[in-house]
Amino acid sequence: MKKIIMALSGGLDSSTLLAFLLSGGYEVECVFFTYGSKHNQYEKIASRNIADFYDVPLYSLNLENISEFLKSDLLKSGGAIPEGHYEAPNMSATVVPGRNIIFLSIMAGIAWSKNAQYVAAGIHAGDHAIYPDCRPDFFKAMDLALYLGTDKKIEMIAPFVEWNKIDIAKWGIQNGVPYHLTRTCYKDQEFACGKCGACTERLEAFALNNSADLAQYE
Repeated sequence: MKKIIMALSGGLDSSTLLAFLLSGGYEVECVFFTYGSKHNQYEKIASRNIADFYDVPLYSLNLENISEFLKSDLLKSGGAIPEGHYEAPNMSATVVPGRNIIFLSIMAGIAWSKNAQYVAAGIHAGDHAIYPDCRPDFFKAMDLALYLGTDKKIEMIAPFVEWNKIDIAKWGIQNGVPYHLTRTCYKDQEFACGKCGACTERLEAFALNNSADLAQYE
């Protein structure tokens, strides 16, 4: 059985990715990153709930102080979380510089050490407009870099890179992903705001799939 290391944030994308990989017969081990984001504490709870639901290992890595050196409104050191549609220009304020590069590099090291063959990321087409490290050309380049940098031992897979959030939610709904356990909102509050870019894209995805979102909103 092929082994994959993936980042599990507890959000819709990564939770669906976990279910998708398990359905494909992979052995999956997950990593949760604490990196100083405003919503990290709520993500951590969600990621644990999802890992427990699917009975997979979850490793927690603390990169909290990295937020001191990165500029983003998604981080505790940044400004207010912008509201509006996910692809609106003001959402670029939530870009964390190099986040996927950092996370994937660490996961590749873990994969190599644990004799896994792959690292996986839940990047998707809805991210392309705002996040440069979620685009197909980044995926291709990072896959090659990880492959060569691990002496051709580790490859990157991103099965949702051409899917949008609607496609991801559709697959998850059809395959019983427990979305009520997931956390998408960017804000530092117990219940999702329903107004930030992450929330609006999620709500839109459920609405266009004619399905109710059972996550708790304020």
